[in-house]
Amino acid sequence: MTGQLIALHGFLGCGRDWDAVRAKSACGLEWICPDLFASGSSLEPPAVDGPCWLAGYSFGARLALSWMQREPERWSGALLLSANPGNFQSDQERAARRAADDVWAEAFRQDPWNEVLDRWNAQDVLAGGPAPLRTESDYDCAKLSPALREFSVAGQFTDPLRLPSNLVWMAGERDGKFVALQASMRDAGFPGTFPLVEGAGHRLLVEAPEVVAAALDHLVA
Repeated sequence: MTGQLIALHGFLGCGRDWDAVRAKSACGLEWICPDLFASGSSLEPPAVDGPCWLAGYSFGARLALSWMQREPERWSGALLLSANPGNFQSDQERAARRAADDVWAEAFRQDPWNEVLDRWNAQDVLAGGPAPLRTESDYDCAKLSPALREFSVAGQFTDPLRLPSNLVWMAGERDGKFVALQASMRDAGFPGTFPLVEGAGHRLLVEAPEVVAAALDHLVA
């Protein structure tokens, strides 16, 4: 198979987070794994020729959803890991999420790196999975706070009619919030399939690269 795949990492991630999946995949695509928060980087789609596949984890999945809705004809389909479409929130939940993201944005702007990193990894949603090594030098830290605000789930809403039909939404079975989101999307008629990964939590790239690679290979076959 020929073609290209743009694989988007999560918040506080980097392109090499996809290395384990890439090593186990036999999809035959050309991989493009940008470092979204590195110096000189952009949260806009890279220039690629023709229809392209997308893969995204967590923040990267939200970014992929925004790209697909903006230019649906550009994308052949996508693998979306631990993805929140933003649709299933009350006004109160949106306000709480906006406030939480503002607090995190200020923390990444002004607090010592190791302290804010420890607090980030201590969040309930990330419990149970190993925390990858992150160093401040991996990032242009001025990009982190704006990204939290611009791409907050609080301001997100996904139109399923503007998504390609070739989608796989994947969540770890121990990731209760995202298991519930998958059920809500399925019940609401979102396109695609909604597999759960046995024994895994939120950090699917770390916890289940073989399963993720198999799902990707099946999607693009």
